[in-house]
Amino acid sequence: MNAALLVLLLVAQEPSSELRRALAASGVKTQGLGLVAGRAGGEPLLAVGAEEPRAPASNQKILVGAAAIAKLGRDFHFETRISVGEGGDLMVVGEGDPNLSGRFFDGDPTRVLRAMARDVRAKGVQRVRDLVLDASRFDAQFIHPEWPTDQLDRWYCAPVAALVYNDSCWDITVLPGPAPGAPSRLLVQPSFLAPQIANRCETVRGGKQIVHIGRAEESAFEVRGQVVLASAGVATNVTVRDPVRFFGEAFRAALVAEGVPVDGAVREGRLDGAREILVYRSDLERTLKVMLTNSQNLYAECVFKRLGEGSFASGALALEEALASLGVTTAGLGARDGSGLSKENRVTARTVYEALQAMRDEAMFVEGLPAGGEGTLGKRYRDLGVRVRAKTGTIRGVSALSGYVTGKGGGRYVFSILANGASTARARRLQDLVVTSLAKCP
Repeated sequence: MNAALLVLLLVAQEPSSELRRALAASGVKTQGLGLVAGRAGGEPLLAVGAEEPRAPASNQKILVGAAAIAKLGRDFHFETRISVGEGGDLMVVGEGDPNLSGRFFDGDPTRVLRAMARDVRAKGVQRVRDLVLDASRFDAQFIHPEWPTDQLDRWYCAPVAALVYNDSCWDITVLPGPAPGAPSRLLVQPSFLAPQIANRCETVRGGKQIVHIGRAEESAFEVRGQVVLASAGVATNVTVRDPVRFFGEAFRAALVAEGVPVDGAVREGRLDGAREILVYRSDLERTLKVMLTNSQNLYAECVFKRLGEGSFASGALALEEALASLGVTTAGLGARDGSGLSKENRVTARTVYEALQAMRDEAMFVEGLPAGGEGTLGKRYRDLGVRVRAKTGTIRGVSALSGYVTGKGGGRYVFSILANGASTARARRLQDLVVTSLAKCP
């Protein structure tokens, strides 16, 4: 064997040895672990439990993002259409655009709907009889039955529909009152709506700040606990029960605020023969960036349902078909939702790894993943910055991380780690060791 070939072989073996040492040092047992790592465009350097289906948590979004680009296409846009009927009704037709919020309007969720209302007025609509909502593009199963029932008030369990607004959430800031013993003050967005709130949160001089916001029997929700007098308060979100109705009431309020009275009802249905006057579009690139970098579950579920015929079940079938069209192995794949929130989702580390390999040169996908110090990696890999692009995933009993790493010599590496049953601390240690090991590679 000549010297040049020997050097090449040694270089090829070095990353594999580093990865094995990382696995051994982490203390993570191989039972319940799926791990695959290799060079971009190459064969795996290390594979452990790669063919065993695991719960992926939010690594499910990697599959949804890849499938969206494959099936919907890079130029896909969600569309929300507004039409007028002969009798003065106004109809809004949605197909699941999750971007109608304050996210792109300086955090003010009222601005996006007021802008739409101004556009309606500019088209010559001076008064509306009924506001008609067509959300038939998606089914009416807003919540997946396998999502944790004790967490349905939380933003990450937001209900999904063809018409959604403000991430299907109320934004609530709990501020201290003027003195100890006084009730807290509440700021609610969207500000042009006024939900019923049972405020049982008290202002205290000092101590621990504890605020709980949830459902209530006699009102939309209640606020309990204590907020410290000298504090900036607590900001949180509470999901709505009916996202379509929430959109409709908010849009009616926006129309009224912009000088377009709504005399009749807000109702679901469709107007035959209506004349379309406005179309609003949100591109896939923006959507995937929020979905992947912020791990926004509602975005993932909207994309997931849009892949199919508007249901969780059809989204699962469409996901598998789209991945297969990319040449990704789908053996062991059992998708239940798009966000990974259901503990019944199953996927192998090989499938995630192959999806990442298939997308490795797709800028919309790669740059949609958070870099070190960004999004869900805000406190991790800051020293590596854009040399790492990876998706986190955490639900009870599951810790996952999958993505890309650029080695010190410029080589690109792909990895997927799905740890089920390991302690979060050990799983995170394994993830960090794998990422840093690959970052040291050629």
